[in-house]
Amino acid sequence: MGFSYADPDIRIQLTDKAGLVKYERDCAGKKESRYLSRTFSAIHIHPVEPVNLPEALTHFLEISFPPLLISPGAEQTIYLKFPVEIGVFLESGDKTDPLDVFSLVPVKFSLYGSPSSGVITRWYQSDLYTDIPLIDLRREGVMSLLIKNSGSETMTVSRAVFDSGSMCLFYGDRVAMTATMEILSPLIAHTTFSDIAPEDCPNRAIDLYLTRGFSITNRKGYFMEAGTI
Repeated sequence: MGFSYADPDIRIQLTDKAGLVKYERDCAGKKESRYLSRTFSAIHIHPVEPVNLPEALTHFLEISFPPLLISPGAEQTIYLKFPVEIGVFLESGDKTDPLDVFSLVPVKFSLYGSPSSGVITRWYQSDLYTDIPLIDLRREGVMSLLIKNSGSETMTVSRAVFDSGSMCLFYGDRVAMTATMEILSPLIAHTTFSDIAPEDCPNRAIDLYLTRGFSITNRKGYFMEAGTI
């Protein structure tokens, strides 16, 4: 069984080696190599939830962006970039197993909330866009974020925190997610994801959590209880 993919930054290769299959990956100089039994029937390369590297330290993604003021009762859709991690999966019968995860994007972490009760987040800085921006789809995806101010005063929003257990990633012309942030008070907002595919990204990515055997119990999103600034 042979397979190869190569671009200026990423190389993936599967080659036959004496009854086994050798998997080799080079991502901007970061290499992985292992041998596989010949029990799988297909290989899939998909974007995955961007919270897995360098190891699974958190399942929260935090995106910071330039401050946006939003009036009481108002709604505004913006576009944000998010980091892309790439997963390699092996299919065998009706089972799909994760083999490798890598990324061209440097990883940064932050703390959302207080040291005693906050959460560690995978942190990413994005500009704010009113139209879908151009991206390098090997490095960045685009999130459509609908912000609703259900509170009684004008609010400033400059960050959003998401629980990756409820993420729905799609790919096509780009990597995409669609999310909503509802501001409930000066300190509380609720973020959720849509499972409806954008027109230009009709393909649903493999859910890494499910292939690892985890049950996803939180599809209701995340309550940000430390504010949106």
